[in-house]
Amino acid sequence: MFIHLRLHTEFSVVDGTARIDDAVASAAADGQPALAITDIANLFGAVKFYKAARGKGVKPILGAEVALRGLAADPATVSRVLLLAQNEQGYLNLCELLARAWTQGVTKA
Repeated sequence: MFIHLRLHTEFSVVDGTARIDDAVASAAADGQPALAITDIANLFGAVKFYKAARGKGVKPILGAEVALRGLAADPATVSRVLLLAQNEQGYLNLCELLARAWTQGVTKA
């Protein structure tokens, strides 16, 4: 069994080209039980993805890819980290984290 856990959609500005409906249809056709979308620093496609996945019998996994600045020893280093929501509380936590990043000006698309 294979499950894509890292997928940038059309909602990953300048980075993703996958269309949500096409990705979900492909996952369903391949018999994948679940699929994750992990756009860069946003959840803009979450509702569309959730509805499309549920409609095709694929478990939707919501996530985001975020950039973390380096430690004090090397502040110039940036690491890309994948965050996946395990449940509804995880989704709410991810929403809060991304909202803070955008409103405090610490994220770049």
